[in-house]
Amino acid sequence: MKVAVKIVILILAVTLAIGGVMIYAKTKVEPPKAPHQTNQYMNDLSKCYNSFGKVNNGVQEDSILFVTWNRINIYAQEDKISKKEADNGLDMLLGRYTPLFLKRSFALFKQNTWYENDHQYMLWTIKELKKIKHADGSLPLKQTTKDSLTQVENIISRYNQARAISKHTHFSGVANAQSTISQARQFANDTWLSNCTDLVRALNNVKPSIAESHYNYASSMVEKLTQYRYYSKEYYENTLVSQVDAAVTEYDNKASALYGSKKNVDALWNRAKAYYNEASLFFQGN
Repeated sequence: MKVAVKIVILILAVTLAIGGVMIYAKTKVEPPKAPHQTNQYMNDLSKCYNSFGKVNNGVQEDSILFVTWNRINIYAQEDKISKKEADNGLDMLLGRYTPLFLKRSFALFKQNTWYENDHQYMLWTIKELKKIKHADGSLPLKQTTKDSLTQVENIISRYNQARAISKHTHFSGVANAQSTISQARQFANDTWLSNCTDLVRALNNVKPSIAESHYNYASSMVEKLTQYRYYSKEYYENTLVSQVDAAVTEYDNKASALYGSKKNVDALWNRAKAYYNEASLFFQGN
């Protein structure tokens, strides 16, 4: 019995000895593998990208954009991340931010009231986005995103043009009146601008305002006939009278087509004749 136990112990000892030698040999041939190293800087940036889904207003989204952009630049400059990783980071950053920015922008364009402060903010943001570039100088923005940003810029540009046109309410010639009224109508029917209630109201007021101004212009020309004391008989009869006749005739002939209606000009002609008669008597006495 003791002999059997000794044999078993001997076998175990030999087995363990052989196993130890094999393990030692393997460690010599295959050195232990280093544990996988995670890039803490990439992890930090990943948290920044994911934080877009945890905020619900533009101020916070803008803050994440600029903070993350700054971190990418610093990490790349300090060689914490590679240029490729930095470029990919910018792609990821703008891929998360720009849809949110565009959604906010077009939501504002759908409102009945527009604010120029919003427009200034949009244009400034777009300008800043175009400053974000890859290591080779290319823009991380996708073409579809570029197109959408350009659309935002165009809408604001058209809004500014429309505002300027809405203020052109004084008559300055038939050709100008026709052009201004046509532009006002086009802007008022614009897909996006038509959402802005006060702008459309101002644009629709252009035609009647110019119509009123045109009549007042013709009337003011007639009133010049009262100033015969300050003109020579030749200038009054050969020049001023012709100018007044042309102004009243032009309004009478073209106002209806331009504005859709016109005022009766009989009162203007009657006043003009009365003033002319007064002037004739004045010149005869001098």
